[in-house]
Amino acid sequence: MYEFKAEDDKVYGPVDEATILAWAKSGRIDGNSLLSKTPGGEWTPLNRIVELSHICRQAAESPVPTTPPAIPAAPAPVPAGQPVKPGKLQAISIMTLVGGIIGVLVGLTYGCYFGMLTLATLGIGVFLMILPVYALIFGIMAIIRGSQMLGANPMPAFKSAKGIAIMQIVNIICCDLINMVLGIINLVFLNDPEVKDYLHSQGVEI
Repeated sequence: MYEFKAEDDKVYGPVDEATILAWAKSGRIDGNSLLSKTPGGEWTPLNRIVELSHICRQAAESPVPTTPPAIPAAPAPVPAGQPVKPGKLQAISIMTLVGGIIGVLVGLTYGCYFGMLTLATLGIGVFLMILPVYALIFGIMAIIRGSQMLGANPMPAFKSAKGIAIMQIVNIICCDLINMVLGIINLVFLNDPEVKDYLHSQGVEI
């Protein structure tokens, strides 16, 4: 029986010749590895121990095949995700809703003013009532569309987003500067390539 001293000075064994041969074939020990015959033997390189000299020769002739390292499988391709919704769509939705609220307020204000003007002129100013009526119609439509754009299924509402934006600009006939600015910004955002590509991917053509 023999003991084996590793490079870190740890001693393993006692083991028999068969185990030493297996270690040599696996590469755990070689001819320079220190072994000691038990009990009380001196530490001697394996290739200098006469009775074990055949082990180095046999290990060289028939090494234990080592298992090649497993090649990791290629990662599965990541499916293309849905396109990211541009933040400008959220801005369009909010500006449409806010513009609608302002349009209704402008329509009510001008409606009261032109209503009193019509009474004061005995009906002559009635033709001016078309202005607040337009503002009210636009405002109600914008509120509905803006709410839908902010809802759970916003894509159908975006089909009319450009038309609503144009109506916002036209509401300048009621001196509605805010909606004119919001409408221009909405048109710019709607013509942004990122926004158009996203809407197109969702089946919306504007």
